[in-house]
Amino acid sequence: MNQTLNISRIGLLLKLHLTENGRSFLMAISLSVGVMLVLMSPILFTNGYNDLLFILHGTALFAVMLGSSLFSSSAFNTYNNASQGIPAIMLPASRLEKFLVVWLINLLFIGSMAVSFYFLHHWIIEAANQDIAEDRRQYNSIPTEVIRFFGFFYFILQSSCFLGSIYFSKQALLKTLGILTGTVIIAFVFNLILAYQFTGNPSRVTTFPFIFWEVIMDRRYVVTFPLSTQKQIYVFLSFLVVAIWGTTYVRLKEKEI
Repeated sequence: MNQTLNISRIGLLLKLHLTENGRSFLMAISLSVGVMLVLMSPILFTNGYNDLLFILHGTALFAVMLGSSLFSSSAFNTYNNASQGIPAIMLPASRLEKFLVVWLINLLFIGSMAVSFYFLHHWIIEAANQDIAEDRRQYNSIPTEVIRFFGFFYFILQSSCFLGSIYFSKQALLKTLGILTGTVIIAFVFNLILAYQFTGNPSRVTTFPFIFWEVIMDRRYVVTFPLSTQKQIYVFLSFLVVAIWGTTYVRLKEKEI
């Protein structure tokens, strides 16, 4: 098996992958965008603010995460059974080339889902507010800090599901989500404990790991990290995503059918 990295061979592998899975890829994108529109667009058909419809609009974010997770967790399904795995391993290309092709397809999908949600969210919010009088309550876009948090969480989730697709041969999504859910709960609880300890037990704290603390005492306070610390956090989270992708490649090299 050729272990060198060749751009032409990557192009051929990419063409082969799209030929075999292109229709499924387009159907997955179309279905995901369709679900987003179904969940997000009802606020366009009212002439006033509606809490229930706005909550429904927000659930599209979780639908994107779940749909993308399903896609990512099936990235290496080919290697989980002998009938498809052996031919895949015997392809005259290096493991790195095979990994890069699957990674590029996965990145294209999860990236398109994230961008679609971001632009649809802002466009629909602006369009809905145009039909609401200025003196009445209007819809608000998701705050930038929360979008940034979910953006990092989204890519950590997808890279973890990507790893799970090669690490677990059966029920990869459920096993990956189970491990990740436990980790997230621990992170949230630890972050919440820190917030209460450092702010003197306020009446209420709303907090997300790595971004800000919203503290309610005699009035509302927002506690943010210094800019330099925030940049270091972004670098750490980005490195974490890259490290998970790297671990996936190592696992693919060690994969046995």
